[in-house]
Amino acid sequence: MTKTMQLLFIAASIAFAAAPAVSVAGEPIMLSQSIYAKATIIKIDKKKRELTLRDEKGNTEVVVASAEVRNFDQIKKGDVLEVEYHRAAATSLQLAGSTNAASKTTDVERAPAGAKPGMAAMNTSTIVATVLEIDAKSRLLTVQGPKGGIVTVVVPADMKAFDTLKKGDKISAEYAEAVAISVKTPEKAPAKK
Repeated sequence: MTKTMQLLFIAASIAFAAAPAVSVAGEPIMLSQSIYAKATIIKIDKKKRELTLRDEKGNTEVVVASAEVRNFDQIKKGDVLEVEYHRAAATSLQLAGSTNAASKTTDVERAPAGAKPGMAAMNTSTIVATVLEIDAKSRLLTVQGPKGGIVTVVVPADMKAFDTLKKGDKISAEYAEAVAISVKTPEKAPAKK
């Protein structure tokens, strides 16, 4: 399975299940990247709620839309599934006390009734973590949370707290990641005269 198809499969599964988490557990996450992929719906099994997708390289994959997918009946053969995944930069950063508090909020917006299926979700996470690595030139900060998870984030230039950090510091950091998925009917080519 190609990387594009894997992305589509994972993102579609996430969106269709309305799951809040959009990162792969156990792997460090390099934030500040955007990924875009699309696939054409070549077959639909309405009873099983299965969509067969073909990416731009001709690879196919079957995904199952959960009951949470609003407007599933609006999907037609030939429609295009588009996925955008954004890994965002840190939005706040400060030295922390000895607490191990963490929080996560998720905002999910689904397509209105009657429209093609689609959704947008944003996860905002606050973690208290230990600084493992600092790449001052690229402004990359790698931290480990209290449960052992490792995250690498890009820290914007206006966050001056980054310039004072050192390995071993405990910090409180907030970062966000977002996914948007839409199903679109492709535009028809103009008729030749």
